[in-house]
Amino acid sequence: MSAPSKLLPEAPERPGDVFDVVLVSGDAYVDHPAFGAALIGRYLESLGYRVGILAQPDWTGPEAFRRFGKPRLFFGVSAGNLDSVVAHYTPGRHRRTKDAYTPGGSVGKRPDYAAVVYAQRCKEAFPEVPVVMGGIEASLRRLSHYDYIKDKVKGSVLADAKADFLVYGMAERALAELALGLREGDSSLELEKIGGLAYRTTTPPTGDGVVTLPAHEAVRDDPDRFLEYYRALDQALRTPAAPTLVQPHGGQFVVVNPPAAPLSPAELDRLYELPFTRRYPERYDADGGIPALEPVRFSVVTHRGCYGGCSFCAIAAHQGKGIVSRSPESVLAEVARVTRDPLFRGTIQDVGGPSANMYATGCRRAAPGRSACDRASCIHPDVCMHLDTSGAGYLKLLRAVRRVPGVKHAFVASGLRYDLLTLPGQRRLLRELMQHHVGGQMKVAPEAVANRSLKLMGKPGVRKYRDFTELFEQIKGELEQPIHLIPYLMTGHPGSDLRDAVDLAKFTSELGHFAEQVQDFTPTPMTRSTCMYHTGRDPSTGEPVLVPKGKEKTVHRALAQHRSPENRKLLVRHFEELGKEGLLRTLYGPRGKASPGKPTGRGTRSGVRGDKPVARGRPPRGGGRGTR
Repeated sequence: MSAPSKLLPEAPERPGDVFDVVLVSGDAYVDHPAFGAALIGRYLESLGYRVGILAQPDWTGPEAFRRFGKPRLFFGVSAGNLDSVVAHYTPGRHRRTKDAYTPGGSVGKRPDYAAVVYAQRCKEAFPEVPVVMGGIEASLRRLSHYDYIKDKVKGSVLADAKADFLVYGMAERALAELALGLREGDSSLELEKIGGLAYRTTTPPTGDGVVTLPAHEAVRDDPDRFLEYYRALDQALRTPAAPTLVQPHGGQFVVVNPPAAPLSPAELDRLYELPFTRRYPERYDADGGIPALEPVRFSVVTHRGCYGGCSFCAIAAHQGKGIVSRSPESVLAEVARVTRDPLFRGTIQDVGGPSANMYATGCRRAAPGRSACDRASCIHPDVCMHLDTSGAGYLKLLRAVRRVPGVKHAFVASGLRYDLLTLPGQRRLLRELMQHHVGGQMKVAPEAVANRSLKLMGKPGVRKYRDFTELFEQIKGELEQPIHLIPYLMTGHPGSDLRDAVDLAKFTSELGHFAEQVQDFTPTPMTRSTCMYHTGRDPSTGEPVLVPKGKEKTVHRALAQHRSPENRKLLVRHFEELGKEGLLRTLYGPRGKASPGKPTGRGTRSGVRGDKPVARGRPPRGGGRGTR
């Protein structure tokens, strides 16, 4: 496979070559800004450091970690673009059969809890070389956290790995300061002042601006203490003047400094203007390439951050809720570069970010990427009066992308906040998204239809979704073009009972097609929903929350896709055991057949108590979940 420019090196090019930094990744190497190792590697390279990429090394011993020799400054280890446990296990705790970040989609090329394992092997290979953990796995496991697969509270990965440092969030600035400090020979005391850095110590900081969290051993063994711990952690993470966090772990302390300052818009522009090849090494071709590249090869990131505050989502904990948007000129320059790629055929696969229509919006009272208050969400339960929600900037950008020579289609595959699209300032944006940018399918995420569950999720009530579908249908009629609304749904979230799951099943019956976009709730570290799952309480109020687990959780998922013959058998047996066969008749009818799923009309009941979301049409098959 030819490449327009040179990939970062995967091995020394000459005998005696020495790298300043060796990045170890659980993903195969892809030189694309959507892949963390490439983004950090290119960034450090732009600062003058020589960087090597050690992708998916053999972790069973230290030898593979000596392949590049001893790095001058540090090893940087990451599990990859996904938490390795999420990459390896389904919500039902079954092993996955494919890994999109591995050649040919094969499995078994990285260990569970890869960040810890890689860090330990680096220390075995070169004990004197600093090891820096990073990436989403390390970021969200930097302190005590509930682990769904082990079904227990685990400690900080920094303590488990015995690594020297951990950088969290989007860590370019923290890594740049750390690399400079190590190069200049700064003392440990100086390095430990870097924003966005965590470290281990026996003498933690004290005084003003320091919050000591309950000890790991206490929260590990007592769900009530975990709830107390999570409340303190959540409040600290949302405070604009974030404190230094200290948590005892046995005979030592894990210290988490306040976050690093976010990159400015100009710095973000420069980051995405680095010479990414959008390729992987030719040696991967023989195994079938890297599946994760194809859906994003010609995508363009517009911004960072999300102020949605969904309870189950870790984006705000990782990227922050403040929005940092690239300049239109930078985005358009990247689009122009993409059109010159010999593999480009005219389609930009995505122009977006965590929530695409948050581009060029944000808090009027805060600097870009910053927060002015401690609200978990700027748009739930209502839109903050200080939030600029105008879609004018994004609309102008999309219009400009459409005009770039060589661009035939410019799609938006990232998530879209439908509640923002109903606001007056974004209705024109909605119209043009439907007309030009969604490829016949508009994908949005109501998640559920029970208002109790939606409140716990931090999502708008179902009436807001009904308002959106009515606006969608109105614009669809005016455009006179085939376009279909695809709702993403979530089952098994804390707060959902069997009646709620049946109501969701009735809603899916009215879609007019099989509900393919259904996600079973998976507890992931550092989210409010995960705290609810583990403790059985709402951390905001302390009130008890019903938590579907085990077979009950499986039944909720099966109800959302009840038209599957396999699911029907499971549901009939389960409802017979409960003596509630009557509930199934509303889905399968007296003859035991699934509802035909005819498109609904205005006012058709969807099984929602008190509200009537409307969905029409039979869309083509396919389509994947956008970034959430």
